[in-house]
Amino acid sequence: MFGYVLPDKPNMFVKDFTLYRAFYCGLCKTIGKKCSQAMRFTTNYDMTFFAALLHAVRGEQATIKNEVCILNPFKKKSVVAVDRSMIDAMNFNTILGHWKLVDDIEDKGGVLRKILDSVMIKRHYRKACKAMPEVAAAVEKGYRGLAEREREKCASLDLAAHPFAQMMKECTRLILADDYQDAIGDMMYCIGKWVYFADAIDDVEEDAKKDEYNCMLVGYDFKDRETFISDRKDMITFALEDSCRGINEAFDRVTLKAFEGVITNIIWYGLREKTAELLRRTTKCKRTRI
Repeated sequence: MFGYVLPDKPNMFVKDFTLYRAFYCGLCKTIGKKCSQAMRFTTNYDMTFFAALLHAVRGEQATIKNEVCILNPFKKKSVVAVDRSMIDAMNFNTILGHWKLVDDIEDKGGVLRKILDSVMIKRHYRKACKAMPEVAAAVEKGYRGLAEREREKCASLDLAAHPFAQMMKECTRLILADDYQDAIGDMMYCIGKWVYFADAIDDVEEDAKKDEYNCMLVGYDFKDRETFISDRKDMITFALEDSCRGINEAFDRVTLKAFEGVITNIIWYGLREKTAELLRRTTKCKRTRI
């Protein structure tokens, strides 16, 4: 994934932030135990949110353990133990990670990406496909749709984002199964759009230099990021904020059985803070540390 779906720490209760970190560390530990230590580098904030969401919708109570981390073996941290929702998030993350690399290889090439996919991800991807064959098919369809939009040089923001947004909605439906709610599907569709737009805005300078497709750059003569944000501020602000409105409206109809504080902070505060950051930054967003 991309790493944009984050909580807003200043507006988060300490107990909720501690729990969020436990979900992050738990996902990382689950990946290490069920896949490999190298695969732990695929842990990301978007999938941490998804893992927390699965628990919240299913009402699956997280078991918290205090364990040391490979990066800090002398200090124990709160960690959500391996459970059904963590494994589901891990498999979904693996499938997405593979197709993200496939997409990057098709767009940008690179021996390193091919080696990374072949050596680190591919065998775990095959296992994830066996565990979630319908999800794997939905992700492939989504990325194939994105590739088609790129070949068409699609100028419509909504049409460009649709394959990724629909993929997130469909995968959530398949993973939640009997626990699925239509409102959750609507919310995940809008989150997919928001993430797609956030990534496009973040990558404008890099894509412009390499003459690669970016829905935000079609028909625009790029000079620098600051000028781009100024010239197209109305368009990109509407794209991000309209997606946030859709997320909020859908979230109001979602029934959560647990961890409402964590999910609510991310939906109502985290996404809007990241939106503001994307609009004010003159450089690409850096990976945030939790």
